[in-house]
Amino acid sequence: MPEVPPPDFINCCKAVLLNFGNLEYDVERGDLSVQIKQIASEAEVVATRIYGKGMSAREQQDRAWKEQTTSIFDLETLEIEAERRGETAPWGNANGGDELVPGFSADGKMQIGGT
Repeated sequence: MPEVPPPDFINCCKAVLLNFGNLEYDVERGDLSVQIKQIASEAEVVATRIYGKGMSAREQQDRAWKEQTTSIFDLETLEIEAERRGETAPWGNANGGDELVPGFSADGKMQIGGT
């Protein structure tokens, strides 16, 4: 696995291009921006081999639909629709999360045995 996650590497490449892209022109290799773009291109190939092809938000939703799962975008839409109707989403908590989880005390420690 890579030491740097691909999104972080891409952001670093962009930062270098923005801040130093016009430095050090070399006749054989070009300027720094050409070299950074070449490195980023090679890194994209490696990341695709490791992680597979990336998906857009729409592709992720289509996959969730096909696999019969619910995306966070679907949940957000349902929650907004419930609020418009003056209702609370089934997973919403009107008490703001003040309820205790069964089996846990007010300080968050698990209770074992009697009271």
